[in-house]
Amino acid sequence: MREKKENRMKHITKVTIAIFLFACQFIAQAQEAPDNIIGIWLNDDKTNKIEIYKVGDTYSGKIIWIAQLENNPGLNPKDKNNPNPDKRNQSILGMDIITGLSFSDGKWINGTIYTPQKGIYADCEVELHSDKQLNLVVSKGMFTRTKTWIKE
Repeated sequence: MREKKENRMKHITKVTIAIFLFACQFIAQAQEAPDNIIGIWLNDDKTNKIEIYKVGDTYSGKIIWIAQLENNPGLNPKDKNNPNPDKRNQSILGMDIITGLSFSDGKWINGTIYTPQKGIYADCEVELHSDKQLNLVVSKGMFTRTKTWIKE
């Protein structure tokens, strides 16, 4: 009977250690995760490449490549649909379109995204699907849309 009790205690100890080690590994991965969003991403319709970078404790993204410029190198698209008339002459290339993303519980939240083609600002959050794929969730009012970007 005593031997059975000792075996049971050994088993409980092993399980507890295994759970502890698993939790430590998860915590270590979570601490490294915030900067995994950094890099160059191709948007879902393959028209733009966006570089996501860190600004203090938040993340932003700027347009670094526009597909239509491949065949029209002299073209310099402007932000003609911006709701602020003073900004309608600024270049879209190099423009920050994502600002204010902060990392929390495995995803990037509380960001704002700007769509120059429509001149619309919306809320956004990002979750990595894998090292090479992110899901961008864009919300404006009652409407929500998820887009998938691929890492270059």
